[in-house]
Order: sequence, then structure tokens, then C-alpha cells
Amino acid sequence: MPHGVRSILYMGILDRLGVGKRASDFLASSIDLGVTSPWASGEHSLTQVVLSDIYGAELIDSLPLSRAEAITIPAVSKARNLLVSTIAKFPLRALDTAGLVAVQPSWMFRTNGNVTPYERMVWTVDDGIFYGYALWLVERGAPDSSGRRPILHAAYCPMSDWKIVDGGILVHDQPVDAADVIFFNFPFEGLLNIANRTLKGARDQEAAWVGRARNPIPLIELHQTDDAMDTTEIPAFVDAWSLARRSENGAIGYTPSGLEIRTHGEVSADLMVEGRNAVRTDVGSFLNVRASMLDGTAGVDSLTYSTTQGEKNSFYEFDLPFWTDPIEARLSMDDVLPRGQRSRFDKYEAYNLPTATGPIQED
Repeated sequence: MPHGVRSILYMGILDRLGVGKRASDFLASSIDLGVTSPWASGEHSLTQVVLSDIYGAELIDSLPLSRAEAITIPAVSKARNLLVSTIAKFPLRALDTAGLVAVQPSWMFRTNGNVTPYERMVWTVDDGIFYGYALWLVERGAPDSSGRRPILHAAYCPMSDWKIVDGGILVHDQPVDAADVIFFNFPFEGLLNIANRTLKGARDQEAAWVGRARNPIPLIELHQTDDAMDTTEIPAFVDAWSLARRSENGAIGYTPSGLEIRTHGEVSADLMVEGRNAVRTDVGSFLNVRASMLDGTAGVDSLTYSTTQGEKNSFYEFDLPFWTDPIEARLSMDDVLPRGQRSRFDKYEAYNLPTATGPIQED
């Protein structure tokens, strides 16, 4: 999400928290402050290269992937898109013992900025997926007769703008009152924190099949049978041969005398297919999403029978509540809704069956 759009959404709340001016100055500045996280992605990835020179490539390779890197893995992107698009479309509703509350809190269905409630929920779930928690900033009104200050506006706060220090929440490095935020703590440590090995394996798996697609058959060794080449000549010769193999006429090559082509077998195509399917299954296992919903397949025996509709129903019944229940529970707390009320996603359209139609019959 563009930083400017996010700032428009919750700048008013930041002003009330006493950190808005600082944030405004920061966002308006075009000066590179030069102080960034060493794990930042994009143009700052050069920092990791420098660290690898200092600490060694093995240490850097053991560090978690960033969200920007993880989202490029197709299975992760598929699972993330499925969860956020499914959950964010459900409207939030306030209920009490009699059913729907007559006057619904306005923050549930609108915002004071350019970011819609749909986008607010998308990025809330996104943070839950990758980090295991998310944060909203809230603006409260004047105290009512009971002394409670109702929420007037709620805005999603990006992960880059806040952190937890000594049990307290800092927004733009400034402490905020607990009443001014809603902290979502998902029952999951975050994909970036616990699935590092799987994510890096998925990345390597993708790099492997891309490499084999560029050089499909087979693994090649250029073996020299006469005088050995100089160590500075070998990389240039290998690069030239590899470039020729990827050309339009790469199926035909020429070797001079004294050079022998040795092949070392070919990786089965099934291994690539099975490996990529295993990645989808593993990512789905981490995120509590069945493989069939990620266009993957799970190993089943001949006695197992499943249908597309059955898998969809199981997704809504068993998989999705893992993500929706924590949000509903947090928004049902007394600091969000009055005591005796609770928050629920309205899933009527997802569960409502179409009107049955049959042959015309006489009344």
C-alpha cells in the first residue's frame, strides 16, 4: 500500500496521539535519512551483501526472509490472497443477546480516510499471516453516561510504523495509550518467523526448475582431456557455453579437440512437479489452509472420496475460523464494544444456499 495513502488514513489519529507532526514531517521529507533496517528489502538489500562480507554468507542465509521476498513465492501469494480476499469481504456486525444491534458502530463499515474497511481488513489479515499480529489506531469520542469513550474511527497501522518495547506499544517511536490502539494477537507466530526453511526451500525449488527450463537436458560437464585451462579462463568458457545453450539454436553446439562433453543424468520432471506441490501443501499446513484450496493435491488413499464443494465447505468450517475467530474475539472486548455486545463477521452470503429450483408443479 503506498505510504502516502496510509498516512492520509490515520494522520488525524496520529495527531491526537501526539506523534502526527513528526510523522508528517517524515513523510513530507524527500531526504534519505540513511537509517534503515539491515533486513530491509528492495534497494536496501545491499546492506545484506555488506553484512555477508562481515559475518559470512552462512549467517545471512539463516536469517528470515522479508515479506517482500516471501510474497514472490507462488504458493505463499496464493494462500495469502485466498485468506485476505475471503475474510475482508465479510462485513463486521455488532450483536447482543437480542441479535443485531439497532445502531451499528460506524467504524465497522466506514473510515475517515481514503482506505476502505475492506483494505483495512486485508492488511490486518496480511500482518497476521506474515507476523502473527496486527495493530489498529483508534479515535475515541467524548465519554458517555457510563464513562466509556466510544470508538469513532479505526485505522490500520502498518508494521513499519510501530513496535513493541518492554511490553508497551510505540508508534513512530512514541509510546501510546492502550485505549488508543487495538492489538490483534493471532494464534500463530507468523509465516516469516516459523517457516523460514520451507520458504527458502520453495525459493530454491523455483530457481531449480527455472534453471532446468533454461538448460533442459541434461546436466553437463565440460571435461578437458588435453592441457588444463587457466583458472581465470574456465569461468569465461563455461559462461560462453551456457549462453550458447540458451540461444535459439542452443540444441546444437561445437566442441574443439581436447574437450569432452560429459552428461550426468537428468532430473525427472515428476520431481519438479511433486516438489512444487509439496511446497503448496507445506505452506497450506502452516497457514491452516487445505492444499486443494491452493491448487495443490494431498496424498490420499483409494478409500478417500472428496468433492470440490466438500473441500470448499471444509475450508469455511475448519480452516477459515482459525483467522476470523481471533479478530472477532478482539473486537468483542469491552474496550471496543459496550459490555454485553460482541462482534461477528457477517458470512450469510458465503453460507447461504441458492434458492432451489425444480420442475413446475401445480399448487
